[in-house]
Amino acid sequence: MKTKTASLWDLLENPPNYAEGTARLYSWSLNHENSEPFRKFLDLIGYSEDEFGEPLGDWKKPSKFLGYMELGYLAQGLEEYSNRPQDVENYARQLLEAEQNN
Repeated sequence: MKTKTASLWDLLENPPNYAEGTARLYSWSLNHENSEPFRKFLDLIGYSEDEFGEPLGDWKKPSKFLGYMELGYLAQGLEEYSNRPQDVENYARQLLEAEQNN
């Protein structure tokens, strides 16, 4: 029996309480080319390197996609990650899988 994967919108509208900032960062990143702020988050927590072997974010111009809103959401996501690294990484993985399935 195969379990149904949650849709991207389900994950964003009903994030676990330990990943609400991460969900806000992902959602806000949808307004940016290549979801750049979220990609930088994945780089900072080491997910990109572990899963893809390279950074996903554009680090040539780090401030290009990081205004005060993005930095605030990034800070929230990083704090959540520092408190529950495996859970937040798992949630980020679910977001990326749902993104691929949409």
